Amino acid sequence: MESETDPDAAWWGPYSQAVRRAAPPTVDIDSHAQAELWLQIDAAVLRPKAQRFGWRTVAAGVVAALTLGGVGTAAAAVWSAHTGRQAADAEGIELGGPGERLDPAAPDFATVLETTTADIRFPDQQSRDRALAWETDDLSSDPQPALVSTGAVRLWTSGHALCAWSNTWAAALRRNDDLGASRAAAVILGARTWSSIRDTDPDLSGESEFAWLPRLERAVRTSDPNAARTALVANSSCLPGLAPELGLGPS
Repeated sequence: MESETDPDAAWWGPYSQAVRRAAPPTVDIDSHAQAELWLQIDAAVLRPKAQRFGWRTVAAGVVAALTLGGVGTAAAAVWSAHTGRQAADAEGIELGGPGERLDPAAPDFATVLETTTADIRFPDQQSRDRALAWETDDLSSDPQPALVSTGAVRLWTSGHALCAWSNTWAAALRRNDDLGASRAAAVILGARTWSSIRDTDPDLSGESEFAWLPRLERAVRTSDPNAARTALVANSSCLPGLAPELGLGPS
């Protein structure tokens, strides 16, 4: 009941009552299920990270919607980045990305990340190693890192690969290496067909994660490294060392 002695009750009282009336009904759950749910929420607290245009990690509200089957079995088995959990609905996919939720805190996370992204082409092993090492460190550095979807890490790794290919393309242009530039350009222009991009961001427009890719494609078609740099600089794909030819980080 609102306090009759509160002089402000006349204006905040109706809002308080409206909120209580609009509150959804609660569902009783046993103590074991409640404890498991809180563990999942605690593991998914967001932390400041490198800028991303969309989802970064699985938020607490999304974790609550994850399928929790097999929790007991997973706990009894060897701790692995593979959790077997998926987003339960379209909203979960929209907020956290598609695919299995991986645990960056697990000791095999780097290996799982390597196998999860094995089909994503880089111009050389050095650039691939640099990108995966950065993602591994970035995602697992928090004492309680949030779960991350396979769709998300595959998309971000594709961005790193495109940054490295753009560097290879720009370097070939500078050297007047027509064959090298043509080969790198072909990879960049074919990237929108990669499953790692197509399955997660098929639109490539608006505020989607890879809305910058069409601009990069135009820059490559017109042999314009400056325009390529502009397309890449606004996102987090070009890590230090991946595109020194475009002025995006040291070698």
